[in-house]
Amino acid sequence: MQKVSINSECGKASMSNGCCNVGACKLQKRASCPCVASKIAFTSLPNGLTMNNNNNSKELQCTSCHCSDETDKAVSRVSNKATSSEAVNDDNILCHKRAIESFASASVAEKRKMILDLCQQLVLTDEQNQELTRRILHEIKNGLAKETHKKADVKCFVTYVQDLPNGKERGKFLALDLGGTNFRVLLIHLKEEHDFQMESRIYAIPEHIMIGSGKQLFDHIAECLCNFVTEHQVKYECLPLGFTFSFPLKQLGLTKGLLVTWTKGFNCEGVVNEDVVQLLKDAIARRGDIKIDVCAILNDTTGTLMSCAWKNPSCKIGLIVGTGSNACYVEQVKECEMFDGDTHGKPHVVINTEWGAFGNNGSLNFVRTEFDEEIDRHSINPGQQIFEKMISGMYMGELVRLIMVKMVQAGVLFKGRSSDVLMTRGQFFTKYVSEIEADEPDTYSNCHMVLEELGLTEVTDDDCANVRYICECVSKRAAHLVSCGIATLINKMNEPHVTVGVDGSVYRFHPKFHRLMVEKIAQIVKPGLTFELMLSEDGSGRGAALVAAVASREDNVSHKK
Repeated sequence: MQKVSINSECGKASMSNGCCNVGACKLQKRASCPCVASKIAFTSLPNGLTMNNNNNSKELQCTSCHCSDETDKAVSRVSNKATSSEAVNDDNILCHKRAIESFASASVAEKRKMILDLCQQLVLTDEQNQELTRRILHEIKNGLAKETHKKADVKCFVTYVQDLPNGKERGKFLALDLGGTNFRVLLIHLKEEHDFQMESRIYAIPEHIMIGSGKQLFDHIAECLCNFVTEHQVKYECLPLGFTFSFPLKQLGLTKGLLVTWTKGFNCEGVVNEDVVQLLKDAIARRGDIKIDVCAILNDTTGTLMSCAWKNPSCKIGLIVGTGSNACYVEQVKECEMFDGDTHGKPHVVINTEWGAFGNNGSLNFVRTEFDEEIDRHSINPGQQIFEKMISGMYMGELVRLIMVKMVQAGVLFKGRSSDVLMTRGQFFTKYVSEIEADEPDTYSNCHMVLEELGLTEVTDDDCANVRYICECVSKRAAHLVSCGIATLINKMNEPHVTVGVDGSVYRFHPKFHRLMVEKIAQIVKPGLTFELMLSEDGSGRGAALVAAVASREDNVSHKK
């Protein structure tokens, strides 16, 4: 049931059942005016409607009867348990339906303009992009400095990875890649230069384990590890393992890291502020039937960097744009005040920025929208990972859905007709965004199929064009936000040429994300600096094995002795 908010004062019109009885009312072009409009910041409206601003409250106003409706009191849902005072009578519901019909009967051009106006808040200007890079750099410097690190949103954790692959790594190595609803176990045999053999398997993490105890999670991982090494006949070999742990991690060494906070839908108790390497070792020890040497822990961004650097020595930045988003880069040790321990005379170290938390302090408010705020309110971690929520695959589809719902409620999309699936949170998957944008210009076959999956069958090509535009605005903003971050890192490193290793489902499968990033980064980087984006073909899993391999190299083993 819909609740309709009616203005108590409706200009000079007389009221009946909450509606003004003025035949010339343009809000719904019938005998009565519902004084109802969806909450949209229109800059142009169908003929006969104007936008009125009273005390900073936006109102839609009928030019004939002067009735208006505050958009901040727009349509909202009424619970089935609503009290009688909250109930809305049938006449008011009818008024709301008639209001939707008025927007539904607007011309194609008028509807398109409404979509453009609403989505304008997602379009970042050049000035906003420049301000973003300035603020990102400020937060990175705060994360690197001892004095400001504790309060910094972008923590810039030291990974203690100081060596990149040199091509001389040899032998068998295991990798565990944990970073989402699935995790991978890999067995990698490094042979001659750039020659390797890799076997892997993906294991699911049931939802009850994702939100259960830490013991449950690591026991599940240990069980899968045992199954894997048994299946590949290396159960009785004590192989080095690199552990990719793709959550905010405060590293205290190459084999010690404390979980800062869970993200990506995980909320296992008893893990935050604990050493996840030790938790894994404890789970393996509880089994007592396998021997594995966990010799390095790293973030998926570091794994991506290592994987790409093995093929391309100019790779100095790792980027993930998938379920979550994060970046790492090679920094000078002298810039890293949080480095604790012996640097062994090495001048560089990989920094894990954890930039997903950028904006937690409000520094992104100048580009956030009402849809971003709603995403955050209904997330598992309100007020955290603000930058990530504007970028990553976990939230991109939901952003599109929220905008679509608003346009449906206004009668602009699908003649105001919705579906249960569209009205359900999380049911517009991010893969739909990629599929819709993969349609050729002026064709909408993918879009029609997606909308049909959502239970929307009476859809026109004009509806599809508007849905695609919404998708484009959301994904383009995400690409530009990521680009601001990468350009900031390239400018800070100030090296003549840098390769950025990239992994993640959004970057990998979205048809335009790569191009959008290349174009925007090129606009922001300093003159004379060049870059390239390199897809990490083997994912962060191989990178974890490479970190283990680098740590096992003779030149590094000698440092440990």
